[in-house]
Amino acid sequence: MYPVLFQIAGFQIRTYSLMLLLAFVVGIILLWLILKRRTLIDPAVVSDLAFWVIIGVVIGARLAYVFMHWPQFADNPAGIFKIWEGGAVYYGGFIFAIIFGLIFLWRKKIPALPLLDAIAPAIALGEGIGRIGCFLNGCCFGKPTDVCGIAFAPGSIPYRELVNAGELPQGVLSAVVWPTQLFQSGGGVLLFVVLLLLIRLTRLRKGQLFGIFLAGFGGLRFGVNLLRYYENNFNLWTNQWIAISFVVVGVGLAVFFGFTKEKVPTPQWVAAERKRIEEARRKKETKEAKRGKRYRKPKKSRG
Repeated sequence: MYPVLFQIAGFQIRTYSLMLLLAFVVGIILLWLILKRRTLIDPAVVSDLAFWVIIGVVIGARLAYVFMHWPQFADNPAGIFKIWEGGAVYYGGFIFAIIFGLIFLWRKKIPALPLLDAIAPAIALGEGIGRIGCFLNGCCFGKPTDVCGIAFAPGSIPYRELVNAGELPQGVLSAVVWPTQLFQSGGGVLLFVVLLLLIRLTRLRKGQLFGIFLAGFGGLRFGVNLLRYYENNFNLWTNQWIAISFVVVGVGLAVFFGFTKEKVPTPQWVAAERKRIEEARRKKETKEAKRGKRYRKPKKSRG
């Protein structure tokens, strides 16, 4: 476990934060490339969209954590706003990010389905990268096991929480738990590969890829949650019901869009259409420039 990668003048560079940043940057680059090659949406929209997605992630992840740990904040409501002290739930951040993103797209009148299809592989790959940060930090760990387990030393988050909860005896040499972070990471990468293959090898209907992603992600989370440690059954089953909802909604969207939406365009069509739009724009600019010169008043000569 390496929660702190290194320090600079007393400032800690934490592996969890670094991996989250890496996941976000890689996701943004991947989204830009997919939008450029597979849609007519201007990739420049990614920067503005990313801003609102980050806002949604922060608010949603914190609200979900407060909801699931309300006794911790009941007598200290001000602690809700102390996000720097830690405490976030992935599901909350994910749901609010989608909501904030859709509101942004609606206000900018940008078609949502092509962008959702484009962002699905980026989220899956980001999950694969980000969960490595969870593993190095020691959070989101699994239940104690003597099969295929990872040992965490005294002082680590799994060791401290399991001993305090009475799941492990005092003085045990290490906490051997299921590596649920690695299962989640591997599952995210696998889901990314499946989505990428679907993009390259098939022509789905608009919105179907996002539905498949939701179903796959929900199924992955449901399976991993069975091995993950939760301090109480309420948190476990809250997460499980959300995972089941993702599967149901994802399958429903994939089926619905399969009957109601047109097929996604081919890269060749997108490239040709982008070229046509660019040529039309240049002709318009040239025409306007010539018109401006024609009606420009000549300057009066002096002398």
